[in-house]
Amino acid sequence: MLFLRKGRSVSQNKSPLTKCPSRKGEQGIAVLIAMIALSIFSVLGMYMSLNATTEVWIADNVEGKIQAEFAASAGINHARELFKGLTHDLLLTGPDGTYTHTSDYVNQARTYAFRNPLTWETARSLDILNPASTVFGLPDDGILNTGKNGAVDGTVLIPITGVALSSPNPYGSGNIITSRYFVKVTDNNGEASERAAEGVGAGQPDDPFVDADGIIVVRSMGVAGTIRETRGGKVRANSISVYEMRYRQNKTFSFDSPLVLQGDSIVPSAPSMFDGASFAIDGGLANYGIATIDPNLANGTPVSQITSQLSQAQERKITGRGGTPSVADITTTLTGEGLNLLNAAYLWNFTQHEVPIFADGVYQGNQSWSGNSQPYVGFFDPAKEATDPVQNPKITYVNGDLSLSGGFNGGGLLVVTGALSGGGSITWNGLIFVIGKGDVNFSGMNVAITGGLYVVNVQPDATGVLQFGTPKYTMAGNSQFLVNGNTTKMMITLIPSKQTSFRKVTGMTDP
Repeated sequence: MLFLRKGRSVSQNKSPLTKCPSRKGEQGIAVLIAMIALSIFSVLGMYMSLNATTEVWIADNVEGKIQAEFAASAGINHARELFKGLTHDLLLTGPDGTYTHTSDYVNQARTYAFRNPLTWETARSLDILNPASTVFGLPDDGILNTGKNGAVDGTVLIPITGVALSSPNPYGSGNIITSRYFVKVTDNNGEASERAAEGVGAGQPDDPFVDADGIIVVRSMGVAGTIRETRGGKVRANSISVYEMRYRQNKTFSFDSPLVLQGDSIVPSAPSMFDGASFAIDGGLANYGIATIDPNLANGTPVSQITSQLSQAQERKITGRGGTPSVADITTTLTGEGLNLLNAAYLWNFTQHEVPIFADGVYQGNQSWSGNSQPYVGFFDPAKEATDPVQNPKITYVNGDLSLSGGFNGGGLLVVTGALSGGGSITWNGLIFVIGKGDVNFSGMNVAITGGLYVVNVQPDATGVLQFGTPKYTMAGNSQFLVNGNTTKMMITLIPSKQTSFRKVTGMTDP
């Protein structure tokens, strides 16, 4: 029966098929959306966290690399200041002056890896705050030092433990160590110039602890701390930077005669070249007493111009190799860098531009010095080893004439571009170069030189072209010019070694 209500019938009620969605369905969709959103935010958060961590690693690595490079550069600069006065062999063998002579060690020293102060693995895991335990037992060969003196080991200048660099602590007082540099000197072993100089191939051994060609390799390893990590069982705690520089010893002036006069013609500075017979010029068993160098051999040598000035009594005062008087021309014996002596432009550049840079004292204009008013120009005792701590040779440069008197004395290298003269007595242990005007007048003086005197006239002509001129020389009195083994060692090393190359070394580019 159908019941009717006002306005509608019962059949108008909603059936189950037309009901509105339930709230349970709405809640399920909301949960799904929330989970998706939460996942997205979680992934985003993880990405931001990972990105932040990566940025920290990158920033730390960049900072560590920069600090390592600065440390390596500091090591190279430090080493450069320590070379003067040391033979290369003293540097190669370290402060004790010797090395392990086993075949295994010598073969290891012939490798390129031996040039590094530390192995790459050791440097990466090193505790830069206290590296002593890690480097303990490493050989001291190649460690910069003052050189062995008799039975006394040389003083270490850059230790095996390296030199620490620090910066202010941002989290407290004091400084913190941020990096270290380690420096080592090795030979350019195995290269053609070294093998030829050592005589390798002609029965001579290839010795990595003897420098024959005057070239050494210096490596500075900068190590700076970074975030510590371990991967594949290997620890990485540091950034590493390695710089390599090569230095060549200047052998241009490696003549051993106590008096070397250079010119196509040589004349006296005073009326006579030699006055009296109480002087002595001795080159020893291996060297001429007086050696000449002739820029123009086409017309003979100037030896006769010197010997013609000698009386029989004076001839006996010039001793050394080759009989009496021991006077000979050495021009044809010059080889390698020694040929620079025949280059007027080289000698001019050396005195006008190079010496003023590395000299300990530079004096412009004419000078007049006596024992009471002289500047400090160094000290050297020929009776002691060149590495003895009392030795303090200096390089002194006078761009002008120099007059000496009243007990003047000194030791090292004295370079004079003008005329050298004076009165009284002077004592010099080392080298004297009179390059430029080439005029030496020791008449009426008692001069004691243990080492050598080199005189050459080189001047620009009217057109500015550098030319060799005529040197002038006179000596008299009780003067003595002598060679000495210790002084010779000092003279070889006093002119600084010249840098010939620079490069950055990595594990992939070595050598």
